[in-house]
Amino acid sequence: MKSKIFCLALSLLMVLTVFAACSSSEAPAPAAPQTPAEQPAEDAGTAAAEPVEISGVFNLNPEIVLDNNPVVEEIERTLNIKLNIEAPPQNGFWDRVRMLVATGDMPDLVHYGADISAAQWAEEGLLMDVTDVIQNYPNLSSNITMEQYGDCVFLPDGRIYGIPKPNSYDKWGYVINKTWLDNVGLEAPKTIDEFIEVSRAFTNNDPDDNGRSDTFGASLNAQQSSLDSGIWHLMNDFLSMAYSISSWHHGMPDADGSAKLRPLKSEYGEYMQLLRRLYEEGIIDREFITHNADEPQEKLAQQRVGIIGASEGSYITNVLERYSLNLDEYIFMPPLVKSASDRPTYAVPPSNWMAYYVNAHSSPEKQDAVLRLLDFANSEEGFVLFQMGLAGTHYNSYDVDARTVDRTDEQNDARMKVTSNMFAMANALDGKPPLQGGSTPEAIAKWQREAGAADAATQKAFFGFTKMLDKIGVEFPDEVQTLNSLEVRYVTGEVSFEDLMSYVNGTYQERTADIAKEFADFMAANPTRFVD
Repeated sequence: MKSKIFCLALSLLMVLTVFAACSSSEAPAPAAPQTPAEQPAEDAGTAAAEPVEISGVFNLNPEIVLDNNPVVEEIERTLNIKLNIEAPPQNGFWDRVRMLVATGDMPDLVHYGADISAAQWAEEGLLMDVTDVIQNYPNLSSNITMEQYGDCVFLPDGRIYGIPKPNSYDKWGYVINKTWLDNVGLEAPKTIDEFIEVSRAFTNNDPDDNGRSDTFGASLNAQQSSLDSGIWHLMNDFLSMAYSISSWHHGMPDADGSAKLRPLKSEYGEYMQLLRRLYEEGIIDREFITHNADEPQEKLAQQRVGIIGASEGSYITNVLERYSLNLDEYIFMPPLVKSASDRPTYAVPPSNWMAYYVNAHSSPEKQDAVLRLLDFANSEEGFVLFQMGLAGTHYNSYDVDARTVDRTDEQNDARMKVTSNMFAMANALDGKPPLQGGSTPEAIAKWQREAGAADAATQKAFFGFTKMLDKIGVEFPDEVQTLNSLEVRYVTGEVSFEDLMSYVNGTYQERTADIAKEFADFMAANPTRFVD
């Protein structure tokens, strides 16, 4: 029954996501703000009203201190609310949320994925239908597009059951050590063959001039989850996109333009063979399969590897500035291609960071307070407060137009104890992230030059949410686990290519045929839009 419901929901989702490529400079202008619900005139009694007390469960960084938190206190003062926040340990967050909902103790506000669990909660009447009230909160209309809201359409009624957390697009290319390039006499690679040549030189030709054999060409990253084995990660897209494969953006069309599940794509086998060759020769960091955090960035900073995947929008702030690297020693490049005549491609689906759900059984007063909180978070004032903290305490000045901040290391250390992008309820304002291009004029000029060149060199593939693919890990856990194991074991040389592809083209293809068709039908009705 639930499977049928999903199919119907996804049909309706087609309507919402037919132009589902929305982000930053590529996105259409946000919808005009709607007139908020008419509120009674404030009088002395209203002004002195007791704060509305609401509860919420959030996935917060462990360093954030909630007691006497000045950001929370400012939010409470501005909105006349009282926030009771539960922040479970991050490694147990998902289980805690599911338990709270299952036991009838769901808070007024929950941050969670727009996934199968959320769809079940909507079906059970636990999530507030926000379709008709969004217009009453102007920033929920102006800062979040209807394409993004499509992620929270779960049922055949086509209604919206959550407020997405808007996120800016990550366009994934790579960062390379230019000093190493100069030392080995090569240029930044554009093709796979050039990447192999550079990786080989970075591994064998002592690019750091220390007289030791202690470097690798590149380090990849891995996603450790039930759906993906330890070879897939967005940081690897700079390599896999040459084969029309985006690690997480499963809606990326195949090289022939069709919609296929990732292991059934026409160049999947070729990409797997590439990984195997790189691993076997030892010109990439073999530890990448066990990575689960920031190991590649750390190894780049430690001069152990020369190439890592990175986001066009944040490679300076998240890599170069974060590790105090010399800006002149590193450059950003777009994704690789197989042939010099090919054009690099960025995969660009709608970008949300999960969603916020309002308890359908909370009182109208609490529901309104929750929506006012989310509306505030999507305003310029709230966006700056959540992302930057308090002016004068956590930063000196912030230019919201340029997305640059002036703050000391001490101020930033203090900010990280009170707020973060995990705490913020919007990670993009008008499609742009809180910081862009770096914190100094030199960094910003570098970013504008390199990111601009990369953007001009690429085509963008815009496509909608492909939520039906989330069901694969739930409906076929054994098949997914077997595939994950075979992928890793093939890359490390434990099984043959024939073993891997026999399983892919046999059991995996047969068991996932219905979902593959559903996916293909959805993509046919919502075709990818390529923009130069």
